[in-house]
Amino acid sequence: MKYGLRRRLMVLFTFASIVLSFVMLSFSLSYLVSANLISSSYESNRFVKKFKSNLLLVENDLENYIKLKSYENINHYFQSRAKFERLLLDLNRVPSEIEDLNCEAFVRKLSESFLSVSDSAVYANRAGIILEANDNYIKALKIYSLLCLETERLNQLYFEKNISSYEERRAAVREINIFGIFFLLFTVSIVILCVFLLLTNIIHPLVEISNRANQLAARNFDVPLFEYSVNDEIGNICRALNRMIISIREYIDTMWEKAIEESELREREMKMNELYQDAKLNALQAQINPHFLFNTLNTGAQLALLEGSDKTCDFLEKVADFYRYNLHYTGQETDLTDEIKMLESYIYIMKVRFGSRFDYYTDIQYSNLKIKIPGMILQPLVENCIKHGLADIRSGGRITLSVHEESSKNLVIVSISDNGVGMTSEIREKILKGIFKNPESVLESESRDSGNGVGLSNVISRLKLFYKRDDVFDILSPESGGTTFVIKIHQ
Repeated sequence: MKYGLRRRLMVLFTFASIVLSFVMLSFSLSYLVSANLISSSYESNRFVKKFKSNLLLVENDLENYIKLKSYENINHYFQSRAKFERLLLDLNRVPSEIEDLNCEAFVRKLSESFLSVSDSAVYANRAGIILEANDNYIKALKIYSLLCLETERLNQLYFEKNISSYEERRAAVREINIFGIFFLLFTVSIVILCVFLLLTNIIHPLVEISNRANQLAARNFDVPLFEYSVNDEIGNICRALNRMIISIREYIDTMWEKAIEESELREREMKMNELYQDAKLNALQAQINPHFLFNTLNTGAQLALLEGSDKTCDFLEKVADFYRYNLHYTGQETDLTDEIKMLESYIYIMKVRFGSRFDYYTDIQYSNLKIKIPGMILQPLVENCIKHGLADIRSGGRITLSVHEESSKNLVIVSISDNGVGMTSEIREKILKGIFKNPESVLESESRDSGNGVGLSNVISRLKLFYKRDDVFDILSPESGGTTFVIKIHQ
């Protein structure tokens, strides 16, 4: 993950480790430099001490050889002499105006004289010239005594010079230590500042996340979304919380919509029940003891059959079938086949009543007539065609029932049309919107007087409630005349 917290913390830890390691290394080097400066302050005195030790060793080996004359003693003499001679190379050989350098030159000259006389004594002793060896040995001792005094004087000069040098170097060491302490404090401050900035950068969004999470827990879902755009673990948490907040808001909106839909559905059901009760009441009011009337019609049909009045018998049977259907299916669910059969009985009754005033035609191009529809839906439409559309027509009237399918829209279209006077657009809009409530209007007054007591507004409302859609009914009335009632059944 780019710029992840782990990587940033590792970079910070590495940076701090490198800086602290550099500081520790600097302190170590500073300590070594300081120690070297302090230790080098008296290096010259240590040299003088070593010089005196080697000088004493040469003198002792010379004395032992002169007294004992053994091969081992002379070998020791030449070894100590070689070491001492190498030390002479570090001394100044040229006289100088500087006191300690001039003393060095003098000590070197005396040392060379001491070695020369000592060699003469050794060589004389090896040659058996005892008198000459003793004389050179005595001279060597005198030079040795003088050399010791000059060496001590050189050591004193070195010491006086090194005291002032030691104080200077000690002050330099103190300055180095002070600088190291300030550098350490500065470096630690930089590291602490970097750590503070990084932790602030991490903790600040975490505090925001905690605060908004508490607000969400308190059911406050109007919190603003996070604007943290860094591509790290905290950024992923912020984006996940943003998605969660959006999902919660969408869920709440969905629940509100469902609650509103359920409320509307309950209102529709209540309205449908109210319409159903009104339809039953209207049907009961429009019928005088329908059971008694139905039984009377059956008795009349049997009597007409006994008397040989076939037409009267058929008429009474059709009327009885119509009332039987009316009693059973008003406000109930039925299928299109039974509704069409009921409509044919009603048409037969109306044909007996109005004679040749109109003709009835069917155009059924759909085979599945078992689809469900509300009962007593088609008869009020046909009744409206007869009483209003064909009211002024004495002959040549035409009522057509059509059933066909629009497969592209997955619809079954049931239409009832007439070739009457038609309907104005104003009345059509009022009927479709359910605002045609004038009690003196022709349509409503005639509908209340109809045999089944069910008006157009009741039909439209029942269709909408039954199919739970608002686009199930339409009225077409072209300027050329005629009216078509269209029922759209969605499959």
